[in-house]
Amino acid sequence: MYTYRANQKAIYNSFCSPYVTAILGQRRVGKTTLVQHYITKHPEHKWVSFNLDHRSEREQIIDGQLKKMIIQSAVQNIGEGEPLWVVVDEAQKCPELFEQIKILYDHYKDQNAIKFVLTGSGSLELHRLSAESLAGRIELFSLREFSLHETVLLQNPGIENQQVSMLDTLLTGSIHEHIDTILHKLTPQQKLLEQALSHHLQWGGLPEVITADTTEKRISYLSNYLQTYLEKDIRDLETISDIWLFQQLIKVSAEQTGSIRDDKKIIEALSCSRNTLKKYRGILQATLVYQEIFPFIASTVKRVVKSPKGYLSNNGLISYLSGIHELEVLKATSIIGHRFENWFLNELRVWLDRKIEHTEIYYWRTHTGSEVDFVVEIAPQILPFEVTYARTVSSKKIKNLLKFMALEPKAKAGFVIYNGEYRYDRNNGIYYLPAWAIG
Repeated sequence: MYTYRANQKAIYNSFCSPYVTAILGQRRVGKTTLVQHYITKHPEHKWVSFNLDHRSEREQIIDGQLKKMIIQSAVQNIGEGEPLWVVVDEAQKCPELFEQIKILYDHYKDQNAIKFVLTGSGSLELHRLSAESLAGRIELFSLREFSLHETVLLQNPGIENQQVSMLDTLLTGSIHEHIDTILHKLTPQQKLLEQALSHHLQWGGLPEVITADTTEKRISYLSNYLQTYLEKDIRDLETISDIWLFQQLIKVSAEQTGSIRDDKKIIEALSCSRNTLKKYRGILQATLVYQEIFPFIASTVKRVVKSPKGYLSNNGLISYLSGIHELEVLKATSIIGHRFENWFLNELRVWLDRKIEHTEIYYWRTHTGSEVDFVVEIAPQILPFEVTYARTVSSKKIKNLLKFMALEPKAKAGFVIYNGEYRYDRNNGIYYLPAWAIG
């Protein structure tokens, strides 16, 4: 059964444009399901599909046969019958694809003869290839693992889809009034959203893991997921000469999720060169398994030489790799804080994927130790977030928020994401937001 996705409207609108549509996201987040849902809703179109996980199809495209493949699958010439809708899954696996799409796009663009929809689980590679061959011809979208709201819809078919996000209110002129309205709408689903949050901290937001009904099934799926990732995305890469080292880097990234990256310690632990670490970490990022956020500094040059925070993108993989998944065990340690940050980072990215403005996510830290977990830039606004799993917030976190707000005039308010009740500190301009209502 298909479940509503937060940015499906923008993606489906792109399907109706003449441009090439590309959907990026790590394996198994639902890219193909989203496309297939559109296909079932539009049987009037003539669809042709390829999956470049299949070596035989890659080899044909490497030989320059994309046009012939389309014609034979459609049983008609391009431009001589119905318009053709061509879907290509795992497009990043065949660099030769993009130049051939460019040629077909340019030849038929004024004839309404062919529409391309691409999916890919290799963000940087697909960005690079499309930028080189399809500049001005492509619209790029991201699909993440499920948010809290999407998780509740997946677990409870038929429940009302509120289609609201508390994060949207933070950009309005009357935040307090809008939050009250959204909380009123979401209160009937509060228990379901709280349960979804606990699931995300333990198991992440991959749909098959969400719908699994036992711990054993979740662990088995995550084990197979990681093996498939290594076999289909990594093992064939010529740049990976040591698959064991690559696996160890994944484990280290899981252990250090939410921490400032310390390359010296990682190099010593893995006994590898700095260049190898840089290359392997770049592949983790390119395949959307790992992400980094850099410090909030006015100077871009200074920012990129500072150490970022690193996050393995999925809490479920962290549970599988660390062997720690019981919620009570997580609560009893500092681990829960890093899992909570990781969950909220995904919620931020799901939210920002729907924005047409340029957006960035940073963290803020001073040499004296003052820190704000996330700083979101949506020009011209700056939104600072402190994130804590607790039901109460330490005075230190509030002082850090106030210090940042005093230094950054674009930050008109501060926000705390926690497990307590909603309240608004009007004197300091700080909003305390319940985590369950974020998604």
